[in-house]
Amino acid sequence: MKLLVYSDLHLDLAPFRPRLDPHFLQTVDVVVLAGDTTEGTGGLRWARETFPGKPVIYVDGNHEFYSQHWDKHIDVMRKLASDYQVHYLENDAVVIGEVRFLGCTLWTDYALHGADEKLMAMNTARHRMSDYPRIKITRPAEMYWHERKHRLVPAMAGRRHDASRQWLQEQLGLGDPENTVVVTHHAPHPRSIPQGFEAHPLSPCYASDLEALMGKAGTWIHGHVHESQDYQVRGTRIVTNPRGYRRRGGGMQNSEFRVDFCVDVG
Repeated sequence: MKLLVYSDLHLDLAPFRPRLDPHFLQTVDVVVLAGDTTEGTGGLRWARETFPGKPVIYVDGNHEFYSQHWDKHIDVMRKLASDYQVHYLENDAVVIGEVRFLGCTLWTDYALHGADEKLMAMNTARHRMSDYPRIKITRPAEMYWHERKHRLVPAMAGRRHDASRQWLQEQLGLGDPENTVVVTHHAPHPRSIPQGFEAHPLSPCYASDLEALMGKAGTWIHGHVHESQDYQVRGTRIVTNPRGYRRRGGGMQNSEFRVDFCVDVG
């Protein structure tokens, strides 16, 4: 099975219509969009209009949630995905042909630099990442932080990471690893952090160390880091093909982005 893989298209910042040879497109079995396609829900319509008749796997990135409600957005996406016949995955699995796809945003556990640095990483994220002031929430009764407005905080993102990680662990215990593909937005391994940024204080917002889950899926596709990656951990191939942001001087952030980037699975 041939997968056409994109992430971090950021269509709200720079429109994109892939120019693909029709004969090449006929060889593509599934399109995978690994998050940050655009803010809000518009990525679903774009996916269906751009790839008519093709199965599409779609997971949210952090940017899909901007100006949206943390929980209600997922409900809206599920409804729209059904209307557009797109496979929207948030702790969901779908089988296409003989390949099983597991998908979720994943978020992070903020522990990339170690458990002792986790609270510091969360505090840094809260003050320096755009996610938290731009995503709306309903404040859980058991959480008593003081906020001027009801906005996302790292503790809630960490909880959702934990739930997704547990779900993935359960699902990866089922089925054949060779025919299992995981799609997340946030990175599942430290090696996805671009060189030179490993110790950056915001890197825990981009990746978690899920090496214990490696080897249980043949392929793991992710986004969020705006740099192409392709490496193996314990038999799992981890790949990204992000477009990234538009540069001020012209062109896109990731010069290695490929409009025809495909992964063969199964």
